[in-house]
Amino acid sequence: MSDERIESLSDDLAVPRRNGELTFGAPWEGRVFGMALALRDNGLYAWDDFRARLVAEIAAAEEYGDSSDYYERWLASFERLLLETGTVTAGELDARTAEHAAGLFDEHEHYETTADAIDSLTRSPHTSTARNIVWRADGEAINVFRRPGQLFVCAMGCCCGHTERGHAPVSVDLYHREWARRRIRHKVHLSIGGCLGPCALSNVALLLFAGHQVWFHSIAGDEQVVAIYDYVEAMVRADRYLPPPPALAPHVFDVFDWPEPPTAVSTSREPHAAAAPAG
Repeated sequence: MSDERIESLSDDLAVPRRNGELTFGAPWEGRVFGMALALRDNGLYAWDDFRARLVAEIAAAEEYGDSSDYYERWLASFERLLLETGTVTAGELDARTAEHAAGLFDEHEHYETTADAIDSLTRSPHTSTARNIVWRADGEAINVFRRPGQLFVCAMGCCCGHTERGHAPVSVDLYHREWARRRIRHKVHLSIGGCLGPCALSNVALLLFAGHQVWFHSIAGDEQVVAIYDYVEAMVRADRYLPPPPALAPHVFDVFDWPEPPTAVSTSREPHAAAAPAG
């Protein structure tokens, strides 16, 4: 294949080739490659815009020691551009990713009766505890993909992110970027919104994973956001809950007066290394 756009990619961005021909390790790689070129040909975006995002994705992967391959970086760049141009919404992308992870590669499966839904689960090669039939209020049965966890970030509350009141900013873009870059959206959902409490602390985040809750306060620097994602990614790889690492321990606190699971770590009764900012 000879294409001036592909030929113009520098050595560090060059697409994989064998004997001068483009090579793809899996069908999806060829599809996402073709989609990126086709949408450019249809005027959706400028090729330089895609290339700039590919440069950033590859650089980020190298900086953080990400072992993802070339076309995973290509896909991440493509997804980011589609989101930024408004071609798809984050909700649409999340829904499609969940469908794929759950084995629904086309449209939602529709069922006339409960028996039909159960039969579908029984015969599906993707059957697992991750598949969850939920009957919507209008009577339609939907497969809701179950994730091991969810990360909630306070960014629009009464304290968090309000720099005009002396609080540190919330790195909203970094939260989104790391979540997308690490390709964990089918494992841990990201929710950025309003107040999580307690309001005496600022820049609060809540991580739910495998039945455990981990609360963080004073997440004021990019390195702390990255540390949270390193922690999340470690649990995703281990496929189980792990105690917070030492780098995050000073930011962990308890909120509810519930019995702690045996493997959980509680630091709320220990003095923190630094005082939390007033809310």
